[in-house]
Amino acid sequence: MKKFIIGLFLCMCLCLFGACGVAGNESAADSNQTSASNSQIEETHSHRITRIAPKASTCSKAGNIEFFFCLDCKGYFLDENAENEISYEETRAETLPHDGEKTEGTAATCGESGIKEHWTCTVCSNTFADEACTEILWGTDLEIPALAHAGLVHKEGYPVNDDENGEKEHWYCNDCEKYFLDADAKEEVDADSLILYSAVNIPDFIVEVPVGQDPVVLQLSDTQIIDGAQSRPTHSSGDKITYATEKIPRYCYDYLTEIITETKPHFIIITGDLVYGCYDDNGSVFKGFVEFMDGFQIPWSPVFGNHEAESAMGVDWQCEQLVNAKYCLFEQKELTGNGNYSVGIKQDGKIKRVFYMMDTNGCSNMSEQSMVNGHTTKSVGFGEDQIEWYTQQITTLKELSPETKISFAYHIQQAVFGDAYAKYGFDQSEKYQDYYIDYLDNCAEGDFGYLGRQMKTPWDSSKKVFEGMKALGVDSIFVGHEHCNSASVVYDGIRFQYGQKSSEYDRYNALTTDGRIVAVQIWNTTGTPLVGGSVIVLSAEDGQIEDTYIYYCKNAGGNIDWDTVMQAN
Repeated sequence: MKKFIIGLFLCMCLCLFGACGVAGNESAADSNQTSASNSQIEETHSHRITRIAPKASTCSKAGNIEFFFCLDCKGYFLDENAENEISYEETRAETLPHDGEKTEGTAATCGESGIKEHWTCTVCSNTFADEACTEILWGTDLEIPALAHAGLVHKEGYPVNDDENGEKEHWYCNDCEKYFLDADAKEEVDADSLILYSAVNIPDFIVEVPVGQDPVVLQLSDTQIIDGAQSRPTHSSGDKITYATEKIPRYCYDYLTEIITETKPHFIIITGDLVYGCYDDNGSVFKGFVEFMDGFQIPWSPVFGNHEAESAMGVDWQCEQLVNAKYCLFEQKELTGNGNYSVGIKQDGKIKRVFYMMDTNGCSNMSEQSMVNGHTTKSVGFGEDQIEWYTQQITTLKELSPETKISFAYHIQQAVFGDAYAKYGFDQSEKYQDYYIDYLDNCAEGDFGYLGRQMKTPWDSSKKVFEGMKALGVDSIFVGHEHCNSASVVYDGIRFQYGQKSSEYDRYNALTTDGRIVAVQIWNTTGTPLVGGSVIVLSAEDGQIEDTYIYYCKNAGGNIDWDTVMQAN
């Protein structure tokens, strides 16, 4: 009886609901008909077919063929009429093979992990351990762990001994040739960081002065030699006569010979514009100047001005002449500009003072050959890399030798020079001025010189660079560039000094017969040329600037009775 009831219930459900391929709308009366009536049931269901577009396979995922799918019965068909039914598996397409690209493995060493040989599929970017690309590798599976430093050896350190550098205690691995500060080889360092520097070895060059003598430094400036024989077509036709090659001794070398012979310096600095580059395209003047200066057999160091780089020979060639000269202390670093380096004054085993010789760049008429090194620039001032270099070196030097004094020497002045000279009436807005500081009523002790013109192309208007130099302990800055300015004053605890013009080339000062100082040039000379050099005397005791003064050549201002001249005015 129970089986009968269940069977009857199923028959009723089939009659009420139907399925894909079976009619589902017969009445209850029809369901009671005889077995003969059952054979007359019609398949009236229509598939709800949707087309599935073909999709290409990749090496990481199978695609599919075009097929049709019934949303009701979930059947798969080859045609939209649902006449050719297939299985799901038959809709799938085969995956493509991986395109493996081999990477050679590297062995692990002490301290350095290695990497396994592997293949990377150029399509899916997965990594595999085999050429057939069947065994995939994940993340760290590629890495071969580093080996231990089996060859680690302990090295005892040793202290600084006078001018000999010391060395920090460390460990060295003979296998990987690396240095460590700990026995576990965790803190790796480079060889340079192990050096304990002696202060004597921080500057790029050293000038040693005999004990008991006050070191004398001579500042020459703006010799700016012009060779008329190398005049360009754009120059004046009269230059060949006015600046004839044979006149170079008269206009420059004779003056320099007297200045150097009379002042007897231990060290000579030249604050830029050694030659007028556009009158030296074959380099003979520059080369001749280097040979002339070397002839005194006194250490000398120049900085580049804003005219040397005009020469067709280019700054790299010029730097080479300086580097190869026997007595010239000069170095061409890979920093902005040309010739950034330091020179220390050593006496009694100590570095008394260091001069930082810097390039202020700013050559607007740069030759094409001067630009090829990639760090020569027409912009005026210091590059960030120049500042970083001297900051690092001075900081290290001061840590080792706090008493060492710091000077800077370069060509073009900073804007702060205007602030320094303002106490004597200097006004940057006025082109021509006339201040002979020595004879002013408010002249402070140690200040001297003449101001005749406003500053050309001053830089660092924000004073940011200057404040950084001041923080490093600089006590003096020596510049050139302004031929008609030769003043030296102390401002904010720092000496600001223009070098005395050291030749008759280009613009220079002259003293007229009626006692006036005027700016002149060779072709319109009026009065006695004021040509010479600035002398800087250092203390043998501590390197302080003990005295500074201008040496005027005997036949170019040296025999002038300045008191009489000033009284007449």
